[in-house]
Amino acid sequence: MVLLPLFLQIGLGTIEIDTSILSSIAIILGAVFVVYQIRQDDKLLQASIKQANSSADQARLTLQQLTQNSSLATMDLVMRIYEFADSMEVQTSYLLVLKTKLTSFEDFEKLPQEKQLAFLQIASLFESLGFLVEKGFVKAEIIDDMFATRIAWDATKPFILGFRARYAAEDYFFFFERLYKRLSNLDQGSITGEFLAQRRAEEEAKKLASSNQADEHRSS
Repeated sequence: MVLLPLFLQIGLGTIEIDTSILSSIAIILGAVFVVYQIRQDDKLLQASIKQANSSADQARLTLQQLTQNSSLATMDLVMRIYEFADSMEVQTSYLLVLKTKLTSFEDFEKLPQEKQLAFLQIASLFESLGFLVEKGFVKAEIIDDMFATRIAWDATKPFILGFRARYAAEDYFFFFERLYKRLSNLDQGSITGEFLAQRRAEEEAKKLASSNQADEHRSS
């Protein structure tokens, strides 16, 4: 058996220990690097999330601003129409239409030109409102609260139906009629619709109570 000198044995032992220490240090440094890299990635992820949240908040604010601008533009449009409808000229036409109490198109044809134009003006006004509602520019609830659509339709209906029958090439005042039907079925969302729904409910309750009283009277 060959025996190495004592100093060589000590040197080899030291090298083995150093190698083991270096390996341990390398493993530790590798683990530290991995942890550091994970933390850096986590910071980058958090920064990305914050940026995404900031972008989402900005998008929400932009959408809210656009929605607010759209609502303001809608109200401005409605108020302009209302100012026109509230003018002396239109109010005079509206009063003429209500007072005429038209029952047929033949009665319309007998009217003087001034009153005939009044019917055309009022029907055209509500046709414009119906068009705006149909295309989504204005909510039906707003029109229901600001304009007496049902009264206007009842007053102009004989003229409109007769006009369609006489000039069958087009469906005149189509959007006016659509607006009337839409608002007639609108019981919620507008002050006018809710009021009319409540009044109908009260009238039906009174009729039911009267009917019950009559039945009790007959049975007694």
